[in-house]
Amino acid sequence: MYLYLIAQKTSSGISNFITPNTVQIDSFSLIEAIISLFFAGIFGWLISNSYRYSSSSIYGGRQINSSILPLTLTVCVIITVVKSSLALSLGLVGALSIVRFRTPIKDPEDLIYLFLAIVAGLGFGASQNFYTTIGIGLILIVLAIRSFLRLKRNYKLNFGEEFNLNIEWEAEEEITVAEIIDIVSRTCSKISLIRFDKLKSSKTLILQIGLKEKVNIETLITDISNFKPFISTQIFNASMEY
Repeated sequence: MYLYLIAQKTSSGISNFITPNTVQIDSFSLIEAIISLFFAGIFGWLISNSYRYSSSSIYGGRQINSSILPLTLTVCVIITVVKSSLALSLGLVGALSIVRFRTPIKDPEDLIYLFLAIVAGLGFGASQNFYTTIGIGLILIVLAIRSFLRLKRNYKLNFGEEFNLNIEWEAEEEITVAEIIDIVSRTCSKISLIRFDKLKSSKTLILQIGLKEKVNIETLITDISNFKPFISTQIFNASMEY
């Protein structure tokens, strides 16, 4: 009889432990969920525009940019739903354990923005609107400042400095120095001849150039490649010693 009472109490304790009624769950608030989803949409849009205008990634592009807003909203909805139920939380863990992401992310900067979108969804989904707004806002400001400084540095690099342009092509190709200078003069305000070598197998032309305002190095290289795709081009800062 004594063992039976012990077994009955033990069974009752286990039953109470696993019963969902013993878990304290906050009541689901529709207004709170709508507000969190609204904030998630705003910051998802801000993160997407930050990626569009501030990111220097060359791999993700439009695919990553178009995924940021839906990702933020999706994570926010998931957290809003599962935070009110222990069973749903455990179900989410089980569902995520069988998911396999096979799309490679080649640029670490793409991961930064994807994680930023996930963090925004988690924060707003958990109704931590104030802290999430402050945190994500500060990060976006830092990213904007970094982008501004990068653009400013690139502008200084491309305009107002002199470069040495090294152009090489096969000797049998009928290309004159005058033709090359004509192509280069489209994007350069200053052109000075440094050296011209004519060997049996190749020809090499070295020019000192100064780019025109609002013209970058990529434009110059593109013009030369469009003129003759087989031309080899090297460009380096004329004021630096190597």
